[in-house]
This record gives sequence, C-alpha cells and structure tokens, in this order.
Amino acid sequence: MIDDFSFLEIAAHGSMDDVLDFLHYCVSLTSVMDCSLVILNHEDIYATEEDHELLTHLRYFSDFLIKVGPLNTGLAADVHGQLTIVNKEIFNDHARPMHKVRNFHFKVKENGVETFYPGSRH
Repeated sequence: MIDDFSFLEIAAHGSMDDVLDFLHYCVSLTSVMDCSLVILNHEDIYATEEDHELLTHLRYFSDFLIKVGPLNTGLAADVHGQLTIVNKEIFNDHARPMHKVRNFHFKVKENGVETFYPGSRH
C-alpha cells in the first residue's frame, strides 16, 4: 500500500523516470506474489503535463479506479460525498474491454462509512 503517491516524486528528487521504474517494479511484484497494490493519489495536486503523464500511467496499470469527491449538487445533511468505482476488467460480447462504472453516495459515521446508491435513502 502506498499512502500518498505524490511523496514518491519528492523522495526521487523529482525524477519521473525513477518513480515510473518503482511503479513498474511494484506492479511486477503483484504478479509474482499474487497480491494487490493499493495506491492513494491526490489528483488535484497534479497540474503540469509531466504530472499528468504519471496519472495516465497509474490509470493504465490499475484494474479499479476509486474516486471520492464532494457531491456535484453541493452540500447535503445526510450525504457527505460521492464514490465512483470504475472496473476496467469487464468485457463485452465481442471480447472487447470496456469500463463498468458504479456510483454511490456515502455518509461518514462515527465508526465507519455507509455507502448507498443515489436516491435509495429517504
């Protein structure tokens, strides 16, 4: 688990090549060790074209993308935000890869998070 991917670039003294080499190494380890790699990334801090390249690599290597953000409609009392899960390993009838997107709303509770489909709560 990599808690904040942006720190790798700082640790590599700004060397994008070193960060990408490390990413390739981690991905190859997941295949050999039959395990998962979870990376937390703050997409809002990447503004330059070089940083966008790093995000593109992360998206390419991922099987799932999980995005957490505020509601598009603004603040609500009973919903704290939205959760979007993109599954990239779905294939259609013609064996072509496609993305399956699922949207949820969430509410942060004292000891966890409640997730639910938009509009399913009264």
